[in-house]
Amino acid sequence: MQIHSLSKVLGLPIVISAVLIMYYSYNQRTDTSVYIFVPVVLLVTLYVFHGMIDHWWQTKFPIKLDDRIIKWLETYFKPYQVMNVDEKLKFENRLSLYIEGRLFAAVGSERGNVPEDIKAMVAVHGVHLGMGLDDYLIGEYDRIFLYKHPFPTPMMQFMHNVETNAEDGVIILSLEQLTNAVLYPTDYFNTAYYAYAEAIITVRGIIGVPITLDKWDSIARITGFGHDTILAHTGLKELSSVAVHISAFLSHNVQYKSELPGEYNTIANYLKYKQNANVAH
Repeated sequence: MQIHSLSKVLGLPIVISAVLIMYYSYNQRTDTSVYIFVPVVLLVTLYVFHGMIDHWWQTKFPIKLDDRIIKWLETYFKPYQVMNVDEKLKFENRLSLYIEGRLFAAVGSERGNVPEDIKAMVAVHGVHLGMGLDDYLIGEYDRIFLYKHPFPTPMMQFMHNVETNAEDGVIILSLEQLTNAVLYPTDYFNTAYYAYAEAIITVRGIIGVPITLDKWDSIARITGFGHDTILAHTGLKELSSVAVHISAFLSHNVQYKSELPGEYNTIANYLKYKQNANVAH
């Protein structure tokens, strides 16, 4: 049996020892309550650091992805399909760790838990972006909120499909737009790539070598989506041009390299992509 949470395993004997101390103190009429301080401190410490402990453990012993998720990757996620065996194993392990290490929550009228396959559908985009980076969890962006349809927020009080908030460490997506982009990539702009691109820019800082931003005709030739179409698909009032470039780099890698070789090298260096890696579309 695989241990999913080392912190819970470590916590069990501490809880038992605390119960035994209280039981002995009560039944033996002996003042041993002072000893309860030790397990309490240990439990508090374990609670504070449980995320780090469990992540370290799962890094050493990754939780195997469900076969249904691997089948989905093989069917729908093109970057995974062209990876070699070692790259696929690395991707699967990181995807498992990402899903375990991040909170996914359905919000709006569909408030509740998020199925594992939906978590995977979102997470693959962040894992793909971070394949060359040590920080594949992408900084402090530890919560992913999912609406079924376009949504307003206090920061953007109009209907939109994607939002990132660096201060709160939140990525917010409309599943309607993203699911369409996954199933029909030629018809819908991929908002998950855009969200993770915005996130990595706030985590790693701006790209060192400036990307030429007045390239919307090139972006349209690469992706099939012009500036106004991307605005409509995201529902945003304005776009991060660099995030759009990174999105196009990830979603249409071969086309991007052919159309914008200079910008391709800049983004590849920024994301620490191996130029000869089989992770392209």
